Amino acid sequence: MASEHERIAEIRARLSRGAPASAGIELSIGDDAAILKASSAGSVLSVDAQGEGVHFRRQWLSLRQLGARALASALSDLAAMGAIPRAALLSIICPGELTDQELYEIIDGAADAQARYGCSVVGGNLARGAELSITTTVIGASPQQPLARSGAQPGDGLYVTGLLGSAALGLELLRRGLSERAPGHVERWRVPTARIAEGTRAAEHAHAAIDVSDGLLQDLRHVCAASSIGCVVEVAALPRPSEVALALELGLDLERLALSGGEDYELLIAAAQPPPGADFTRIGTFCEGSDILLRDGAGALRAAQLAGFDHFGNQAKSSDLGV
Repeated sequence: MASEHERIAEIRARLSRGAPASAGIELSIGDDAAILKASSAGSVLSVDAQGEGVHFRRQWLSLRQLGARALASALSDLAAMGAIPRAALLSIICPGELTDQELYEIIDGAADAQARYGCSVVGGNLARGAELSITTTVIGASPQQPLARSGAQPGDGLYVTGLLGSAALGLELLRRGLSERAPGHVERWRVPTARIAEGTRAAEHAHAAIDVSDGLLQDLRHVCAASSIGCVVEVAALPRPSEVALALELGLDLERLALSGGEDYELLIAAAQPPPGADFTRIGTFCEGSDILLRDGAGALRAAQLAGFDHFGNQAKSSDLGV
């Protein structure tokens, strides 16, 4: 096994290959800290953790996918603010049995993601611990009008990107050993997409935003609470997986997965009109009050059951699929 300093040297070399050209990075991996050049834009910072047994199981994804997943899930928070990625820091806890090559596979996945999103990994930390975990800190450049959760207005449309419930379906298939039945949804769980471009467009038009990481209804509740507002969700409009026959066969409820499944990392926004040129679907309307209601295809309203992932309300994420 390589020493700590030998591992860091190899990590630096791997992250340097194909790293995005950035005039904003003054000093990267190799010193006590990285240095970003001063910018006229404000800074947006976020941190995310991926812990074994809570967020993933190694038998469900490759270590390279895990490295990409760690960076993409953290960058999703920047997307929700309408921010442009600048840099990232990785802190990796390595169990004793993790080999050099396995560590480098994680780094190669992070390198894939840094190239995809133009976000340089500029430093971090390695330490030994009982379980594999990756903590990712991301730094972005703030738009002129950064998005927050608190600006939704009565009459705004509720819009989302992509599919809802896709990652939860993929995770359920992994749990049952049936990943080959719908591999596209499995990949959505393994390596999510941070909607940076959509967030940038939304920043010019939306009043509020959040990324859907813990389930649509739970994340919508955060927007409603911060904005002191209610919302009616049109269930028939939910962009959900189309594998109806597979869901029936396995006893899965695609509506429930779309409403409460986690880790889609799609964007949810409140806006008078959808951002131009972006893949947003209108699924509801914000209104006076504080309730979140579901309207079915026949027009009947019912109160939403605000299920979703909670690190301390549910005991685990991927380990028992409390998504």
